[in-house]
Amino acid sequence: MTVINYRMKKLILLSIIASLFSCMEPNPEDIWTLNKIAQVDTEGYCRDVYISGDSVFVAAGQAGVQLFDISTITSPTLIWSMSLSELGVSKEISQVEYKSSIKQLFALESNERPIHIDLSLGDTASVVGQFSSEQTKEFSVIIKSTNSFTMYAADNDDGLKISTFEYDSSFGLWFNTAGDEIASVGNPNGIDIYENEIVLTLDQLGIEAFHNEGGSITSSYHIDLEGNARAVTMENGGEFYIACEDGGAFRLSTGFSAQWEYMVQFAKDLFVTHVTSNDHQLAVSCASNGLGLYEA
Repeated sequence: MTVINYRMKKLILLSIIASLFSCMEPNPEDIWTLNKIAQVDTEGYCRDVYISGDSVFVAAGQAGVQLFDISTITSPTLIWSMSLSELGVSKEISQVEYKSSIKQLFALESNERPIHIDLSLGDTASVVGQFSSEQTKEFSVIIKSTNSFTMYAADNDDGLKISTFEYDSSFGLWFNTAGDEIASVGNPNGIDIYENEIVLTLDQLGIEAFHNEGGSITSSYHIDLEGNARAVTMENGGEFYIACEDGGAFRLSTGFSAQWEYMVQFAKDLFVTHVTSNDHQLAVSCASNGLGLYEA
């Protein structure tokens, strides 16, 4: 199974078998050339990858969670793996996110609750437990301090779900100290955060943006889009890319209202499920159509 990180901010590709494009309209005389570096077998279906330094965390579907060392990039080494039974879940793992400053790993049991995994004891992985809501489609973790984090979850039932945890050194445990639910226009299936701005994708209802002012979160605007809005990648507080499946992808630039400054639709014929950006370079995940590369 080819390992590709769709979520990382830097465009690092371990293996690519894809269709290649450049600019918003492909120019056959200016196609990018990519070289395959390595390929690893993840056993399960590779759903997501998160890179932190030389560590690659893999959401390996029915095979659970895996950690690879890529210090020798041409020869990735499996450090450990945790099966579904070891994680205490029954459904495949669809997302992973690691926070090196607190040495905590978070994984998502598909359409269920996020899993908290403690990696503070070296290469030993210890499951802390599951939290937040069932029907979580995607999450994003923000570190508040070395002893505190907040998870923002796209809850397909309840909207935006917020859970804050703090570490109590006297007990050696993480405690849920605060939480909240913010209703959304539709049922969320994707989320991204940039500083105080939060954007949810709402399937056929487009996107909804929220503003966090000192912990008080309010809806800023809602924009309907063609296709099914599935994933969002924020460049800054007012500019982001939306993967809209059969509607292709959109590049939006907005203020704090529903009036956008500009909107560009591209890759309309490629069934886009995710967009990753690095400066002006875009990697577009296109399901069975492979991977599209663009320059914006």
